Amino acid sequence: MKYGSLLFGLVIGGLILAGCGKSEGTSSDGSSSQKPIAVIAKSTVNAYWKAVESGAKQAAEEEKVSILWNGPDAETNHTQQADLVDNMVNKGVAGIVIAPTNVDALVRPVESAVARGIPVILIDSTLNSDKPISVIATDNYAAGQQAAAALVQSIGNNKPHGGKVIMLRFLEGSGSTEARESGFIDGIKAAGMEVVESMYTKGSGSTTDAADTADALLRRHTRNNQLMVDGIFASNQPTAIGMLRKIDEMRAQGIKIDAPFVGFDAHEVLLKGIREGKVAAIVTQDPKTMGYMGVKTMLKHLRGEPIEKQIATATATVTKENIDTPEIKAVTLEP
Repeated sequence: MKYGSLLFGLVIGGLILAGCGKSEGTSSDGSSSQKPIAVIAKSTVNAYWKAVESGAKQAAEEEKVSILWNGPDAETNHTQQADLVDNMVNKGVAGIVIAPTNVDALVRPVESAVARGIPVILIDSTLNSDKPISVIATDNYAAGQQAAAALVQSIGNNKPHGGKVIMLRFLEGSGSTEARESGFIDGIKAAGMEVVESMYTKGSGSTTDAADTADALLRRHTRNNQLMVDGIFASNQPTAIGMLRKIDEMRAQGIKIDAPFVGFDAHEVLLKGIREGKVAAIVTQDPKTMGYMGVKTMLKHLRGEPIEKQIATATATVTKENIDTPEIKAVTLEP
C-alpha cells in the first residue's frame, strides 16, 4: 500500500510539473494551439470589413491558429457587439481583437474581458479606456487632413461660392470617423475655406441611410437648380457611396453640381467614380493590414513578446492619375 501510494503521488506530481510549463491552450512557441482568437468587427456586411476579415484569416493561416470572426448586424448595434464580447469571454478565447462600434458603449465589456485575464487589442477605432494592450488603426485625424488637402487641390482657384464646403459625417460616437472629420475641418480651415455645414448620417449608418441624409444636406444648399458650394466630403465608405448616389440622382434631375467630391475608403463603386470623373479623390485606409496586424500582434503578446501601444496603418490618396499604379492597387485590392 505504501509503495502504491508513493507511485501514485509521483505520477500526479509529474503531471502537475508538466502542466506548469505552459498555460492552457498555448503551444511551446507561445501560439494558441487550442484557444482561438476572437476578431470582432463593427459589422460584417460591407467590403471594408470583408477586407479586415481577409487579413485576419491570412494571419491565422500563417500562424496555424484559429480565429472566431463575428460582428453585429449594423455599426449602430452597440448592444449586440457588447454581447459578442461577453460571449467570446465565456468561450474562453485566448484574446480579443475588436473594432469598437462606439468609444463609450464598449468600455464595460472590454474592461470586463481584461479583468478576466483576456487581452484585448483595438483595430480601426479607439475606446475611452486604457485597458486594451494596443491600438492598430489609421491616424484618422491626419487622414482627415489628407482628405482636406485632396479636396483643396481639386477645388484650386475655382471658388465661386467663397470656399464653402459641406461634409457628410458617419455616426455620432464613432471614434475613427469623428477624428477624421475633425482633421478634415481643421485642414479646410487652414486652407482659408470653411465647412459651412455637416450632418451625421441618420439611422443605422447604411449606404441607404447615408444617401437619404446626403439628399437633405445637398438640397439645403441648392438654389435655382444649382448646388451653391465649392466642395463636398464624405467621411467613410457608406457615406461616400451614399453621397455619390445622391449626386448622380440630382444631376439626372437637372441640378448643376460643379463642386468636386472627395470620399473615403476604397470600394468598387467609388473607384469606378474616380475613373468616370465623378469622384475627385478618395483617401483609403488599409483594412486588410489592420486585420492581419491585429491577429499577429495578439499572438506576439501571447508569446510574451513586447508590442507597441499604438500602431499606425498607412493611408493613400487615390486619384484618376494614380488609380492603376501597383502601389495603389495593393491597397485598394483591385486585380
